[in-house]
Amino acid sequence: MAIVLDHVNHIYEEGTSISFQALTDINLVIPDGQFIGLIGHTGSGKSTLVQHLNGLLAPTSGAIYYNGEDINEKGYSRKTLRSKVGLVFQYPEHQLFETDVFTDVCFGPKNLGLDRKEVELRAYTALKQVGLPDECFYQSPFELSGGQKRRAAIAGVLAMKPEVLILDEPTAGLDPKGRDEILDQVAKLREETGMTVILVSHSMEDVARYVDRIIVMNKSRVMFDDAPKMVFRHYKELEEVGLAAPQITYIMQALKAKGLRVDTDITGVEEARDAILAALHRG
Repeated sequence: MAIVLDHVNHIYEEGTSISFQALTDINLVIPDGQFIGLIGHTGSGKSTLVQHLNGLLAPTSGAIYYNGEDINEKGYSRKTLRSKVGLVFQYPEHQLFETDVFTDVCFGPKNLGLDRKEVELRAYTALKQVGLPDECFYQSPFELSGGQKRRAAIAGVLAMKPEVLILDEPTAGLDPKGRDEILDQVAKLREETGMTVILVSHSMEDVARYVDRIIVMNKSRVMFDDAPKMVFRHYKELEEVGLAAPQITYIMQALKAKGLRVDTDITGVEEARDAILAALHRG
């Protein structure tokens, strides 16, 4: 098992009048190769949680283990950890800073002490993996479109060859086509490499379509942790905390209420179409 969180708590500004409990008694096991969706409204603790996974933040109490080692033990190498647990921030501008895209993507593997040939091979491979056109390689990252910036930021993490890829709202602000392209690419990479992927998202459709497991955060705690179909059965409770289920969930619930014998756990469009046609045929 790759990552274990054991009774993790985090308090910002502890001991002051503005202290804030961002994580409360978090206990999670994240096994190798899983595709996880992490959802929750703003302020629920999602971003704080993922920043603990590669040591950007340390817990106020509790422990975090990566492959059996406590990442906050004295002497543990954060540099090695961050080469294995890669975090792509919500705003790509926060991690793009070099004069051109290729040099930017080279930065991580170069810091690992690899020779120039290996660094450039990793950068080229990563840029190809995210589908960034060759003509963008030597442009300033700040001249790219929003979707291209996100691809470049993801490539910069992939060039480190991580075992865990964390994506914090990677499709925010993108049109549907751009969103699907990026998430399809991530799903393909996960299939090809077997890496663990943690997707932080507000889009219920995205998590329903791609992930194996959903962790729902609410008021600093884990509210639900289960397979997508099991989590979306609680759509009314999700609504109460400012979230929702995929639109398909509501459609199937409404059809069942009208007397059509359909599976209300369905969350995918194609699966819903087939189920509705089958129910109409039976009827």
